[in-house]
Amino acid sequence: MKTRLFLLLFISFLNFGYSQKKAATPKIDINGVWEDINSGVQNAVAIISDQNGKIIFSHYLEWKGQKFVESGTGKRTGNTITYTVNVTLPIEGWATAGTHTLVLSEDGNTLEGTFKDNKDRKGPIAFKRVR
Repeated sequence: MKTRLFLLLFISFLNFGYSQKKAATPKIDINGVWEDINSGVQNAVAIISDQNGKIIFSHYLEWKGQKFVESGTGKRTGNTITYTVNVTLPIEGWATAGTHTLVLSEDGNTLEGTFKDNKDRKGPIAFKRVR
């Protein structure tokens, strides 16, 4: 009788342990409009679309009155997005392509990271959620 009771409790314990699902951290939605918060830029905005981990990125800014547009695609892994951009409206002397790697803040309101362009320059880049 004790053996049966022990086996029953043991099996119940195993079943309980396997049936419990660990709560997954909800994925923060990054779709929307983001403000470019890098120094020196004006009227700077990015639109980001996350389609099941595929990132589509569009970016407009003005630098000393000159317009600049780039767009690209990439991927999202967890809270990190990486995408390659091509410049469709360049500013003279600026790069015409590059890669951005950004990490989403815990509160989901900031994307910060680095860029590397096709002129082999690197630097910080950051965006703040607008909507």
